[in-house]
Amino acid sequence: MNKTRKRVNITLPPETLKLIDRVSKDNRSEFINKAVRLYVNRLERARLKQRLKETYLERAKEDIAIAKKWEPIERELWEKLERGKRV
Repeated sequence: MNKTRKRVNITLPPETLKLIDRVSKDNRSEFINKAVRLYVNRLERARLKQRLKETYLERAKEDIAIAKKWEPIERELWEKLERGKRV
């Protein structure tokens, strides 16, 4: 037995097994291994995307407050730059 593998017993509906046999170019174990890894990768990406979205929404109010605080200073700088261009 290959030491990098561990034997497990699973049960699948007959339709799922037929589907695996129909599309699998590798053996069933390798196909299930690849499918699980792909599914977990997609699940982790979806969770990360959701966390990033939640964090963005939480920080949005703070970011707007900071932008409003600096707006007068920014406006003053732009006005000075515009005046400098006209001279």
